[in-house]
Amino acid sequence: MAPRRAALILTLLAAPLLGAEGPPRARGRVALAPCRLPGMEGDALCGTLEVPERRDAPSGRRITLRLAVLTARGPHARPDPVFVVAGGPGQSAVNIAAQVAQEMEATLAEREVVLVDQRGSGGSNRLECRQFADDDMRRYLSRGFDLDALRRCRADLEKRADLTAYTTDAAVADLEDVRAAMGYERIDLDGGSYGTRVVLWYLKRHPARVRTAVLRGVSPTDYALPLPFARAGQEALERLFADCAGERACNTAFPGLRDEFAALLERLGRGPVEVDVKNPVTGAVQKAVIDREIFVTRVHLLLFSSRLSTRLPALLHQAAAGEWAPFAQLAADFGRAIVEQIDLGLQLSVACAEDAPRLRAADIDAATRGTFLGRGRVDQLLAACAVWPAAPTPAGFYDPVRSDVPALVVSGELDPVTPPRFGAQVARGLRHGWHAVIANGSHVDGGPCVDGLVTAFVRAGSADGLRPDCFGLGVRPPFVLPDPAPSAASPTP
Repeated sequence: MAPRRAALILTLLAAPLLGAEGPPRARGRVALAPCRLPGMEGDALCGTLEVPERRDAPSGRRITLRLAVLTARGPHARPDPVFVVAGGPGQSAVNIAAQVAQEMEATLAEREVVLVDQRGSGGSNRLECRQFADDDMRRYLSRGFDLDALRRCRADLEKRADLTAYTTDAAVADLEDVRAAMGYERIDLDGGSYGTRVVLWYLKRHPARVRTAVLRGVSPTDYALPLPFARAGQEALERLFADCAGERACNTAFPGLRDEFAALLERLGRGPVEVDVKNPVTGAVQKAVIDREIFVTRVHLLLFSSRLSTRLPALLHQAAAGEWAPFAQLAADFGRAIVEQIDLGLQLSVACAEDAPRLRAADIDAATRGTFLGRGRVDQLLAACAVWPAAPTPAGFYDPVRSDVPALVVSGELDPVTPPRFGAQVARGLRHGWHAVIANGSHVDGGPCVDGLVTAFVRAGSADGLRPDCFGLGVRPPFVLPDPAPSAASPTP
């Protein structure tokens, strides 16, 4: 799934940490030193913690977790920090520090924010799998997994990692080790997308150590990624068509949008199209191939973002007229953001252990029939997991979470990945929780309304009385329309 915030998919913060300067500091047993994180103006504190790779073999190989602390600015910081859990699976928490700092500006006046790279991501024994080189357009416009590349990647990674030890259960054990080592009695948890699965499992494993929990774009532990994508994506696309038809300017510019989309699917069903695209890394103009599978997966990805989805009507209209370059270029740029933020080896170790075993033939057919996305994503994952090792899931992993910990559950009304029904499902087991649905929101949408709500919730330690009017007033950003043609009376520049 997409990372913690929809906007984060487009935020490229993969630069390495700069050199630490200044005197060392500590939180409990963890030594910290001042450091600069990508995109941040102020200093943070960075450190590491060693943990056993396999929890059932504590004397075996050890791995190092990278972590960062965004320090509280106020003179009287609260004793419980917020641990932010990134999405993916496969996204580095430390690399999104700049956006977290911006969204949690008010929270940072009162308490620290701790970012821990999940094992297998970022600076925590990274399980990077590069299927294609930077100058290969398939890196950004790929229709799925290259199984030969995955086999090579597996063989390479297994020289330094047990790929069955990189799971949600292991990530939760790591977070608990970090909490204990840093000397925090209790922590506040904030997870988005896949990160909510980590938060939910932590609530099961260590409920007494959690003061509050924020879950944005909920992925329950029994969520079989990517099975729900097809139906949720279809619902989001149908709503986009309806909203465009209901907006006068959009309907005037694209009156046959639904029919044009159907025609594009039919056209690609006869074979791929070739288009010139600028390589997102090298800048060179290269030939790229768009087939039906690439097309539908990129349409689905653009629905992740409320703002990017406003460009879809124009992009589909242009493609229907034979102008594929605008769609292909945005799809390639988006593809770069995905591959540079997600460490594929970790994603596969998690998904092949926890999701693939729940993908049954009858369920796949029922969940994907009649959708534009179809079953391609599901079949691709199953093919990849046939060549990737998988750990067994712990007992009770798929059972509903029951918790008395105060919780705030946030869903986007138009989320094409983790729709509100999953948030409602999880909220039923959170006795002191509240489920808030952002009108016209997409996947893990943020903004001042959400940021203010989260700040108030964490400050109070309770969801009681949190009913902001702004949630029901969310509007879809206006659709992007073609530039008006100059009139005959317009002066020539």
